Amino acid sequence: MRTFTAVILVAATTASLGAADSPNIVLILTDDQGWTGTSVPMDQRIRSSASDLYRTPNLERLAQQGMRFSNGYAPAPNCSPTRMSIQTGKTAARLGATDILDVVPRNGSAGGFFSRYYVNKPLNIPLPISDLPDEELTIAELLKQHDSAYKTAHFGKWHMAGGSPERHGYDFHDGPTTNGPGRQGEPDPKRTGEVTMSALSFLDDHGNASPFFMQVSYYAVHNPIMFKSGTIAGYSKTEGRQHINIRYASMTEELDAGLGRILDKLEELGLQGNTYVIYTSDNGAEITEGTYTNNEPLAKGKTHVWEGGIRVPLVIRGPGIDANSQCNAPAIGYDFLPTIADWVGAADALPDNIDGGSLAPVLTNGGRGEINRGTPSLIWYYSAYRNHKHVAPQAAIRLGNHKLIWEFESDQTRLFDLDLDIGETTDLSRVRPKVAKQMHENLRGYFSAVDAKLPTINKDYDPTKDPGLTSGTGRAQPRQGGGQRGRGGARRPTESR
Repeated sequence: MRTFTAVILVAATTASLGAADSPNIVLILTDDQGWTGTSVPMDQRIRSSASDLYRTPNLERLAQQGMRFSNGYAPAPNCSPTRMSIQTGKTAARLGATDILDVVPRNGSAGGFFSRYYVNKPLNIPLPISDLPDEELTIAELLKQHDSAYKTAHFGKWHMAGGSPERHGYDFHDGPTTNGPGRQGEPDPKRTGEVTMSALSFLDDHGNASPFFMQVSYYAVHNPIMFKSGTIAGYSKTEGRQHINIRYASMTEELDAGLGRILDKLEELGLQGNTYVIYTSDNGAEITEGTYTNNEPLAKGKTHVWEGGIRVPLVIRGPGIDANSQCNAPAIGYDFLPTIADWVGAADALPDNIDGGSLAPVLTNGGRGEINRGTPSLIWYYSAYRNHKHVAPQAAIRLGNHKLIWEFESDQTRLFDLDLDIGETTDLSRVRPKVAKQMHENLRGYFSAVDAKLPTINKDYDPTKDPGLTSGTGRAQPRQGGGQRGRGGARRPTESR
């Protein structure tokens, strides 16, 4: 079975059983942490790529020891699709994972998301898949097929349905968790401490006994903002800063402390020398709910395929990776499966129809070189409405420095040169019409090749009965980006039997 989530930590171990081709891998996935949501400048050429308020000294430490990716991307602009994509090495479009699982009616009952955003809309929207299919090969299953000695674990937020993670190859886990457990309140508000303790216990028990893959999927920094009462005391004035919410800063600091404890444990157990660590997020930051944060200089945020919704922190540390290095080649979450396969010598076991490519060649070459993918272009497809975020079904494709956004409702495309215009403020479609036309054709061709279900015109649409417009959740919000950028005590892990 296949799964994964938003910060990735990959580790290779020097365990007594751990040969060079059986490294440990730790994948740390954060939730809704934007590209500018840490104190690490994800692009050392752009000062504002690091927050001027949030404190993440442990991620700074990881970046000093490894490689940051200035063009790191989540596979989708929201949760479930990204987690499925990471696990399988496939785009959300190929999987049919075009929105979170929560929108799919279950047991004959249509939930709030479905009622507001899938009923009586301008477009007829195909529902996303409701589960991670058993036939998909996950990271955990790949490793176990390659070397049965691997122990696999997933702690924290799962949000991919499919029953318990054991169905997808995980020996130890917290069950089929969603957002709910991350709203606990004191004494461990986002369960950051509990998730970290599960990871530490697993490392103590298995770190020097067998090779392992551990995914740690934190609930932070997803809303609501929650933190320990003592953390906020360290923050004061925020006038003149890009980021101003000290409550959000406190939640971010506690998340980073969890990362630090895992890094410390790897060193304590002598695992650092043969451990890959990948840190990333499941999508860009949420910017529509009050004044959580903002993604400047990027446009828009979570649920948009603009840069603010998909460009995320990405740092990787491990054997052969230059310290304090930067790679400017675009990298995306569905590259992790083929990268891990390369690290353990299992590239021949990968399915033929994956979209990702191994990052290993650029990781060991100072960030230089090319990433050879099954699908050369990066692809995003979000087939959903979120009225209060001004989101309608949309898709995007990136090849080299060019990125094209396709909005289905208006059938409008926009072309940007991200090397010159990271904020996506200037549509170059008329200046570079051949590029725009070719990229649009490539995107449509990809959707056809993977049999992606696209929205169609709803001839019976009645805006006076649109629940997303008439309900309280459909209230108008300030537009963000695109030239109008807005400010805007642990349980032991469950063992599968």
